Amino acid sequence: MAAEFVVDEAVGPSCIEVLTDALPVRVDVHHTERRVWFDTHDWRLFRAGLQLEHHVRKRESWLVLSDLEGQRISRQPTGRAAVTAHSLPDGVTRDRVLELIGVRALLSRVVASGPVQVLSVLGPEQKTVARIVVEGPTTVRDGAPVGLRARIESLRGYDKDAAKVCRTLDAIPGFGPAKEPLFESALRAAGLHPRSFRSKPDLEFIPRIPATQAFAGTLTQLREIVLDNVEGTLRQLDTEFLHNLRVTVRRTRAVLKFAHGTIDEDIRARYAVELKWLADQTSLSRDLDVYLLGFDDLVSHVSASSELEPFREQLTRHCTRAHAVLNRALRSERFAALLDGWQRELTVPEPVERPVIEVADELLSRAWTRVAKRGDAITDASPAEAVHDLRKRCKELRYLLEFFGSLYGADARSEAVSELKLLQDILGEFQDAEAQRISVHQYAVELAKAGTPPATLMAMGRIEHHLQLGQDAARAEVADRWHRFNRKHNQRLYARMVTSR
Repeated sequence: MAAEFVVDEAVGPSCIEVLTDALPVRVDVHHTERRVWFDTHDWRLFRAGLQLEHHVRKRESWLVLSDLEGQRISRQPTGRAAVTAHSLPDGVTRDRVLELIGVRALLSRVVASGPVQVLSVLGPEQKTVARIVVEGPTTVRDGAPVGLRARIESLRGYDKDAAKVCRTLDAIPGFGPAKEPLFESALRAAGLHPRSFRSKPDLEFIPRIPATQAFAGTLTQLREIVLDNVEGTLRQLDTEFLHNLRVTVRRTRAVLKFAHGTIDEDIRARYAVELKWLADQTSLSRDLDVYLLGFDDLVSHVSASSELEPFREQLTRHCTRAHAVLNRALRSERFAALLDGWQRELTVPEPVERPVIEVADELLSRAWTRVAKRGDAITDASPAEAVHDLRKRCKELRYLLEFFGSLYGADARSEAVSELKLLQDILGEFQDAEAQRISVHQYAVELAKAGTPPATLMAMGRIEHHLQLGQDAARAEVADRWHRFNRKHNQRLYARMVTSR
């Protein structure tokens, strides 16, 4: 067991004396300790109920993985080198962390330092039955200080003794049970709020509010998410920053399209142009990131890893250049002007009183009709462009369900999105396979001109063939997925959503 107590400032200077008067203790360690809490940008460890700490003293350092209440899961010594996902020592910590964070980088989220004193609580025959760890006052980097704390740690087989120590501290004036673990206090002191993190807008609309207010609020959140991902994209901390930036720009373009007749047309058209420019800047970098992330899996299908190293090197070179171009765009006056105008012109509601529910109903009905029209028109002989057009219309419908879903009830929204996602998945597989197949062919032509060995080009030909097979398989499933999506049950579901009031 473990318990924490907060110590009043008035008691702080004499804390150790108070404890030695109240309990049979021995002061064992007195040192300064630096603690760094690591997590991903989107708080994947925190959301899984975990915290990862790097403790550093003068002569040693170690990693501690624990739950959010401080209950230890593992403790492993580590070197003084920078902590990254790849430098985690083998064992429980590495396995749990890597499973949760995926492609995201481990980042230093909170840094705190301060004095630490460890007191051994002695039982009969002067045997240690519990420990009291007195921490602080703790200095939090870029934040407010955290006051003195006393943490009781039990030893195996001595839980009753530790519980008695807790009762003793609870009775001492100036000692009170901590309402939150040190980790959460340090987060709050640094102004960090993991529970409020979002990668997409969190929207809850009242049906009769003006549509302009709903659009302005949505665009405000989208701008904040773009800003949240710019620095990580520039520094290439991990590939998800660019992915989130790109998806958010795509969502914003959709919102502007839906806002026809609600936002001033000249303003809407101008920002549609600027956001398309920004989307174009992110396109190649993201495509190449995806290629490289999935490269090993792609190569595994053709059993030619060594022959394809020139292809990997080529993709890496192109990716480096594409990111350099993107970074120039994100540091440009044009991007700065886009963000500034976005704040001034797109997030201020116009004096239009049309209720959001009327706009949402109209948009949803129109989007469903477009999807149905294109889906019904697709046959086995339809060209790839028709499939791509259906995918775009499905994406618009999905965005509408995201933006206005709160108006239609959680159950209906959840079922509608679930059914739509099944269709989108197969359309996306078809699109991705075709795009990659065409790119592989183009890269092979480039390598051939550079005199690349025939073995590499032949292996790339096998990759292209593998992608063609995947594209064909996805295309063969499109009709079945469409008929599932367009069945009577779903038609009635959408009809009820827009006529239920």
